[in-house]
Amino acid sequence: MAIRLTEEEVHIACAEIASQGERPTSLNLLDKLGRGSLTTITKYLNSWNKTDDAQAIDAESLPTVVQLPSELSKEGEDLLKKMWNVAKTLTDKDLEVQREALKQAEIANQKKVEEAFKFSEAQSMKIERLEENFSSMKNKLDAEFTAHKKTESKLNGAEKENVGLSKDNEQLQNEIQELKNKISSLEESNKAANQNKQALQDNYSKEIKAKDAEIRTLEIELSKVNEKLASSVVEIEKINTHCEGITEELKTIKTDFKKANEKASDAEKLVAKLEGKLEVYKSLEKPKKEIKDS
Repeated sequence: MAIRLTEEEVHIACAEIASQGERPTSLNLLDKLGRGSLTTITKYLNSWNKTDDAQAIDAESLPTVVQLPSELSKEGEDLLKKMWNVAKTLTDKDLEVQREALKQAEIANQKKVEEAFKFSEAQSMKIERLEENFSSMKNKLDAEFTAHKKTESKLNGAEKENVGLSKDNEQLQNEIQELKNKISSLEESNKAANQNKQALQDNYSKEIKAKDAEIRTLEIELSKVNEKLASSVVEIEKINTHCEGITEELKTIKTDFKKANEKASDAEKLVAKLEGKLEVYKSLEKPKKEIKDS
């Protein structure tokens, strides 16, 4: 980006040229500074001509260029400069008329130069704007290029990820197809199960109706049984009463039987004693018989 020329830089260059005995002009200032537009340099030159330093040395009356003839030798350069300035002073009066004419011509040319300066300034400003735009566009282009690189890198990563997703998608499609097949099989099974369920429900309804009929029949029979049971209860009560009487008699018989058993036991004991005595008697009588026989 071009660095703008400042007024201070132009004034310093004007002072340096004037100190060499030359009148500062836009062209020699441009040659000395090496940058800037003629319009800008001329504007700052005019502001310098109005300064106290320029007025003190009467800068506008200085010659445009102080240059000695090439034929003069270096040894007499200082003397020749003095002689040249004296001769110039003597001839300035004769040249005043010509200088005035030249001044008028210079004014006319100055207008043309100013017009050229304005055109040059406009072109310079346009160039500066173009340079700024170019720099801005270059920065944007660099940013866009960097963003493009990042986007391209992301795109490559996305493409790799997309390949993986495509494989996963194919696998998912296969799994989905398998699930659809299973669902279809389950739907068929469900349909058959529903048919079986309907058949079972129909059979269940028939069985329920049959059971209801059986229950009604059983209820009728139960009612009859209850009637018979009621009459049987009366008989059972009578039988219970009779059984109670028999039980009392049985208790009496048991008591008597127990007493009889006791008496029989005593009798058995007595019989056993008698049998023992009988055996003793028999054993005693046997020796007597043997004696008699002998």
